Amino acid sequence: MRRKMIGMALALAAGTSQAGWFSSERTVTVISLLAEMIDRDEAARFPDPAYTSRQFSSYDRASVAPDQPGWYANDDRSHFLRVSTNGVRREQVMVDAAGPGALVRFWVTVAGTDGSGILRVYLDGQTTPEIEGPVLDVLSGGMLCGYPLAASVSERTDYLKRGHNLYLPIPYAARCVVTYESATLGHGENFYYNAECRTYRAGTAVESFSLEAARRDVRALSEVNRALAGGGLGMDRRTTREVRLDGVLAPGASVTHTVEGARAVRLLALTLNGGRDDQTLRSTVIEMAFDGVRTVWMPAGEFFATGCRLTPSRTWYTQVSRGGLMESAWVMPFRRRCELTLRNLGTNAVTVTQGVLVTAPWRWDRRSMYFGAGWTEYRHEPTRIGQDGHHDLNYVTLHGEGVLAGTGVTLFNTARAWWGEGDEKIFVDGEAFPAFIGTGSEDYYGYAWSNPNVFTHPFLAQPIGEGANSEGLAVNVRYRVLDRIPFRSSLRFDMELWHWADTVIDYAPSACWYMKPGGRANRGPEPERAAQPVARTRRDIIPLKLHTEGVIEGEALEFVVSRGHVSVQDGHKDAEWSGGKQLWWRDGKPGDVLTLTFGMARAGRFALTLHLTHANDYGVADIALNGKRLVAAYDAFAERVETHAVQAGSVELAQGENVLTVTLTGANPRTKKDSFMQGIDRLELVAQ
Repeated sequence: MRRKMIGMALALAAGTSQAGWFSSERTVTVISLLAEMIDRDEAARFPDPAYTSRQFSSYDRASVAPDQPGWYANDDRSHFLRVSTNGVRREQVMVDAAGPGALVRFWVTVAGTDGSGILRVYLDGQTTPEIEGPVLDVLSGGMLCGYPLAASVSERTDYLKRGHNLYLPIPYAARCVVTYESATLGHGENFYYNAECRTYRAGTAVESFSLEAARRDVRALSEVNRALAGGGLGMDRRTTREVRLDGVLAPGASVTHTVEGARAVRLLALTLNGGRDDQTLRSTVIEMAFDGVRTVWMPAGEFFATGCRLTPSRTWYTQVSRGGLMESAWVMPFRRRCELTLRNLGTNAVTVTQGVLVTAPWRWDRRSMYFGAGWTEYRHEPTRIGQDGHHDLNYVTLHGEGVLAGTGVTLFNTARAWWGEGDEKIFVDGEAFPAFIGTGSEDYYGYAWSNPNVFTHPFLAQPIGEGANSEGLAVNVRYRVLDRIPFRSSLRFDMELWHWADTVIDYAPSACWYMKPGGRANRGPEPERAAQPVARTRRDIIPLKLHTEGVIEGEALEFVVSRGHVSVQDGHKDAEWSGGKQLWWRDGKPGDVLTLTFGMARAGRFALTLHLTHANDYGVADIALNGKRLVAAYDAFAERVETHAVQAGSVELAQGENVLTVTLTGANPRTKKDSFMQGIDRLELVAQ
């Protein structure tokens, strides 16, 4: 019987769906869950057997309600359900889920440890764990299975600084308890985790996970891994129908392609050429209606998970080739009619090539659902508003019966600071507290520590990461298969905007879902937003502020640093900082350069005074303006914190951009060892 099911899994991977196999009369097993994972048809049907989903995580327990203090609390580490004593062991309980159910996704990252803490999984009241081993070995080290069911991202990142993801399903008949034990926990070690569980209806037959059986089924695991990594559609070409999409879209024009019959879209592919790729990807919109109801409206770049830049990647549902071909493998069923509209909201003509819409027969039944996809942009969004200076951004709100299938975000960061401390908050069926509350945006998207390194995985991707802790573009995607979230009446997905800097950014979330007929989403056409110019530099969002004369606060200066950390430091009891703040540079070394930019409304000659901070851990630096040295070997050492006025004399300033550079050269002999800090309170300019 087990070998037969493996064969069925492979058949499903090839696109020959057998819906009856997922009937509630069948037992849920590791093999059936793996087969469900690689069956794209099953993703378009409401789950059967039915289940609910919830997430266990290390989120800060100070978050208790949206209208109470602590909603944006950020100490999302090393929080557990309780401590369990097992003999001489003290195990931290991470998950305690009643069955019948299945653990379908597990993410972990660590800090201050080598990852050798022990993870244990107890099933159905066991006193001896079914799974036991070093946590990173279990999740991504190949102890249970290989890539991509077990994966850490990105491969360009130090292993201990990655996000570690386990997608191997662990079903259980009665109960699942997961614990963690580490001697260094609370003594320098911090532990972050998200674990997602399904809970089936009472009476659902579930065969609990067995390590012995999993080892026997290594062939099945290998075949599923190959299917996921390969990403092929495997369609039966004898039953498919193709509609060509090639043509030219003039500015403001659209073209609609129609397919009649009870069918399902299985492939949408095209390339777009409109002069400027980033604007073309944003202003060329994919719109789809099924049986007369529009459910898809999304810029092409977001639809194909590449954001505002063509970047090669491959997930289970999308692929972007080096030649610019974009492909989607979402299965989109309809009963009578499908209408695909390509719309050009840009100012340049767009040429569509290699365009094809492939459909195949679909037998519509009570479980069938329409595919939906929506997008918005929080344009020029301030980061510091709301409770505690943070606020929630809505990705999507859905009403009806369906499943959440994926989310993504394209953003342009304008500060050299991390934008993604915020946690996901997913409310299902009107609940007051979210069933899903996480530990950070990058954790939700499968990686860790705001790492900019790019990666692609069947269910996760960061094709662009340059805007992590710097100015620039970032794109993150997460698709849900076994971890899709069902809802019976509603689902609301919010993400905290929790940025380390007080700035303004462009933040464009997207979402994909399936819903039964009659479902509604709060995302629809947003042509004005999609037509807006895409940000390419910080100046596109925050124009250079122009001064005439007077005071320019240090914290208002634009900056680039070769090494170290630059931030705004609030008032010190001994410092007389203007406005109570300064721009603070720390962790630099001799030879490093801090570049500061300010703008002038007119050219002219000005008397310049620099107000600089001194302290016992501040270093020596050369200071230059527009390439000309102002001060050589300026020594910022003092026994206590104080502010000094440095007369820089008469300087010539250009209209528009002017550049002040601070180059570290060393330290006063009395300065604390290896400390070369610098602080800029303000510049004062007097026209001459």
